[in-house]
Amino acid sequence: MAAPTTQAARTAADKIDPARAPAALERWRRAVADALGGDPGAPLDRPDRRLLMLRVFGATRRLAELCMTHPDAAATALIDGASPVLAEAARDMTALDRGVGGPDALHAALAPLKNRVDVAIAIAEMSGEWSVANATAARVDFAERMVETGLRWLVRAAVKRGELSVEDPENFLRGVFVVAGSDFAHEDLSPFGPLDIIVLYDEKAFGGPTARGADRIFVRIGAELREAFEGKPGEYPLYGLRTPLGSGVGGAGYADSIARVKATASGPQADALKMWLGAARVVAGDRTAGGAFLEEMEQIVWSDNPIAMEALRSFVAQKDTDPRGAFRRVAGLCRLAIGGLRPVFRTASAREIFDTAANSRTLSKDAARRLIAGEELAHIAVSRLQIMKGAAVTSVEREDEQNALALLCGFCEYQDLEAALNGARVDAANTLRRLAAGPQQEISLYRNGETEKEGDADKLEDLGFLNGQSLSEAVDNWARRAEARLGGKRFSAHAPGLLTDFGETQHPNDAVRLFDQLLETAGEKHDVFALVGDGAAARNGLVDAFGSFGAVVEPLTKSPELAETLFEQTGAETPQSGKEWLGRFTPPAPKGKTALADLAAWRRELMARIAYNVATGATGFDAAVEAFEQIHIHTLTNAFDITREAAPAAEKKAGGGIALHVFESDGPHLPGAATHVGFIAREEAGDDGEAFAKRYLHALNELGEGVFAITPDVTHRPCGLAGPMVPDLKAFKGYVQSEAVAHEQIMLARGRVIAAGDDKVEEAARDALRSVVAGARRADILFRDLDRARAQRMRRERASSDWDIDRLEGGRTDVELVISTLIYKHASAHPFVQDATPTEALDAMARSGLISEETAQSLSSARQFWSRLQLARALSGWSDPLKSPVRRRFGGLIARAAGVQKFEQVRPMMRGYADEVTRSYAQIVLGRPCMNIASHAAG
Repeated sequence: MAAPTTQAARTAADKIDPARAPAALERWRRAVADALGGDPGAPLDRPDRRLLMLRVFGATRRLAELCMTHPDAAATALIDGASPVLAEAARDMTALDRGVGGPDALHAALAPLKNRVDVAIAIAEMSGEWSVANATAARVDFAERMVETGLRWLVRAAVKRGELSVEDPENFLRGVFVVAGSDFAHEDLSPFGPLDIIVLYDEKAFGGPTARGADRIFVRIGAELREAFEGKPGEYPLYGLRTPLGSGVGGAGYADSIARVKATASGPQADALKMWLGAARVVAGDRTAGGAFLEEMEQIVWSDNPIAMEALRSFVAQKDTDPRGAFRRVAGLCRLAIGGLRPVFRTASAREIFDTAANSRTLSKDAARRLIAGEELAHIAVSRLQIMKGAAVTSVEREDEQNALALLCGFCEYQDLEAALNGARVDAANTLRRLAAGPQQEISLYRNGETEKEGDADKLEDLGFLNGQSLSEAVDNWARRAEARLGGKRFSAHAPGLLTDFGETQHPNDAVRLFDQLLETAGEKHDVFALVGDGAAARNGLVDAFGSFGAVVEPLTKSPELAETLFEQTGAETPQSGKEWLGRFTPPAPKGKTALADLAAWRRELMARIAYNVATGATGFDAAVEAFEQIHIHTLTNAFDITREAAPAAEKKAGGGIALHVFESDGPHLPGAATHVGFIAREEAGDDGEAFAKRYLHALNELGEGVFAITPDVTHRPCGLAGPMVPDLKAFKGYVQSEAVAHEQIMLARGRVIAAGDDKVEEAARDALRSVVAGARRADILFRDLDRARAQRMRRERASSDWDIDRLEGGRTDVELVISTLIYKHASAHPFVQDATPTEALDAMARSGLISEETAQSLSSARQFWSRLQLARALSGWSDPLKSPVRRRFGGLIARAAGVQKFEQVRPMMRGYADEVTRSYAQIVLGRPCMNIASHAAG
């Protein structure tokens, strides 16, 4: 009869009883006083801290024991935060680098450090000082250090025993690394794991007579690593361990060669391993070898042998008792379904995946918020359960433990906590089903089951047109015209697939409208259907021009004379540079009553011609960028002369002493960009000068609208908006010396006079602009201020997407900034660079030895790349894929502008150029050394 009594006594002693907490708290206070050499007193007597420690001693078992074992760590974490404890543990772990012994010794060395870290993180999280994300990130970071230490410890021991032969004893981990998956890889780790890992090694790295035994040695190292982390029976584990390669019994699957894992992943029925490796990362050992391995796995998992749909369905259908299971499957599905195209999903935490998926419209923002909140609650429950029991458990059954877990999670009763967890889990399961089924399941609910056939209007709307009924009427009109000209055939026989081609453009409705307008304009003189017939050479260009650049090419459809452009044969006579375009279509003379209207018409028509030739491929995007820049400058110059000729006598006289300059630092003068201009007067301009400047700006505003609009900006001037619009030379030089901030200094360094009332004021204004770089401010101070302003701008104006190239780090604005800083720095010695184009200026600086040829070529190529993309976006009126998904034909135009074959290749090119520009910025502007760009800035 004694056995039952003993068992009952053990159960009673093991029971969690909140009534024991006050006495335990007092014992802990005495232990803290002994450990610290005195009781902290008031810092521990704060009511919130006392309540937290009462909760620890009254609702946990393992954490309470650790607080008694390490009272100083608990007190430090409670008063000063967890960081000092973690830093001390990290320093102590560094001292284990030369440790010796077997797995028992390794466990004994790591256990005290792990226990102190558990205490610190648990108290920081339970007190509210750290969020769930901070706590999991800290656990993952320390777990990586422990795995690194354990791997070095065990491999070094094998090398010292002569079981492994290495070329460099100091680099004995060459070719050996640890790959982590699941929660360990995704920074979602709980206090006791489990850790999902594989120790991988390169057989070729171990030569000599022991090479054949490397497999056996590493299998034993894997078993020893598991024994060191899980401990012996009866001991508290450091972490539970798992592996995707085997059962783990006897160390099976914890270590394997790189070659075998590659062969296994490439073979049949390896979907589970591929799903694990596709979202894995290297956490210890030889990071170089590990990175190369994961790159090869990336090719296998995402390209060569994709994961089978059945494996994905099986993954989605899994069931478990872990409260986090449903959330893990939603995050895992996003990783596997989207990770191939967006690597950011592969190793991100569940919370980051939900947030990123909401930003990319994969999930609704409401669903993402619920998933994040539910996942955090589930993680808190599991984390505090593990710290309560001291093992990698996910469920609780005893009544006392259920009540304790409810208190730890902030609930009055366990039933309330269970209801909250179940509700969040059901919501996550519902989201998982909707993601797995896709939108088609819901779309099918809205279809009319009685009618299987859809009308032509519906089919046209499916292609992307807004109003299929009105479009059908337009096509009937085309058919009547075609029948009159080509005989009694259906319209589809004259232009097969034309509507489908229009539907694949970015603006299909504009394409149809412009084609209809062209039919009316061309009349009987030209056969429009010959342009779009089957096999017609001009068809693709016309479709792309009308459907993607419709707003800018519309003038070609409004008059028979301009419509001739669409019927001309392209060839060697087609202009291939901006100079050739302006040589063939010269601007009108800036005289006469209709001079301003003539200038606007010339600009609009020439822009339309160039855009059409760009769409057809007859003119390259680089030539178009150059042409648009020159058109813009000629327009500003001629408008200045026209305004002066038409102004009243007093304003005309005042305009004779005024020079107009533009700032080149904001990039190419392309449609949609603000035009930064400034005025400089030889003498004080007075009211007449101000009136002349306002008249000129009004004239610019009247030159066009929409894609043809000019938006002048004169805010960069002395005293800002409150100051005069036309400063005299003295005021301008004073502005340069004292008022202009760093960004304005850089802008002024690339200021260029384009028009003036007479030669004297033009020369004076040019000298004033050149004086900007004559030591007005030390370059290092200016660059420091410039970097601060850039950092503020990037925080204030974050890029809405990767396609927001003006706000993207390393994008169009940054490359112009780097070029501007080089011109500012070297213009005093080489004034030529202030008046030259950016490419010419970079080449000149390279020839002078101021920068390397590689840097000049890199910056010039980046500027041309961003300019081509900006032109394509400006002509199409397109912003980014989130607001307007890219259709097939427009994607081809974007790819051609970027210089690649497919639209999918554009974003990698953008990232590459952005990284290159960012490195150039760090070196040239910030003065940091850079190994990736061979460049230097002298003087």
